[in-house]
Amino acid sequence: MNISETINPVKQVKDILNDTKHKKVIFGTEGGLFKKKLNIPTIVCGPGSINQAHKPDEYIAIEQIEKGGKFMDKLINNLIY
Repeated sequence: MNISETINPVKQVKDILNDTKHKKVIFGTEGGLFKKKLNIPTIVCGPGSINQAHKPDEYIAIEQIEKGGKFMDKLINNLIY
């Protein structure tokens, strides 16, 4: 699932996260179907750490949920305006 770093949504996500360098990881997601079937560029992100995800006793710290909510608020606000 390759996406250009020059398109506006990618720039906005990186700006909100103060991210100058992102990483690609190998995980399953339906995001690739949006690109493959509909040619819609897709960004997949979420709260928490992959170190605690998708295993017995997985969890997301409350602070990470709050941080994720603030990120989504900023992203939606940026995309609308």
